[in-house]
Amino acid sequence: MTIEITDLEVTEYESAEQATVDWSVIDIPAVTGAARSAGYAFARDYDGVVEREDMEQELLIAFAERPRMVREVMAEADNPAGVLNFRGYRILRDKFKTKATHARKQVSYEANAEALGEAE
Repeated sequence: MTIEITDLEVTEYESAEQATVDWSVIDIPAVTGAARSAGYAFARDYDGVVEREDMEQELLIAFAERPRMVREVMAEADNPAGVLNFRGYRILRDKFKTKATHARKQVSYEANAEALGEAE
């Protein structure tokens, strides 16, 4: 039994996931509109815990990481912006819901001090 060693070519990507990212999908108006809308809806649902701009940016990155899904929706859906909005909200929920729920339960030091009458 012999082992054959293959030298892999060095590419401009640090990981396989980076090779599949397609930033051109975020130039599609329906994609940016869906990211804005879903980011706003998620930030509204978790007000004070997440920022709309952050959620919109995270969603644009998520869409760029899923170019095949985005292009399929654009080609096949009657309302691609609505479908992307729905899927985008679900992506944000899957990624941030647990952290946002726990952050919502935390009370600031100032609020605790005020509640205990220790505020200056």
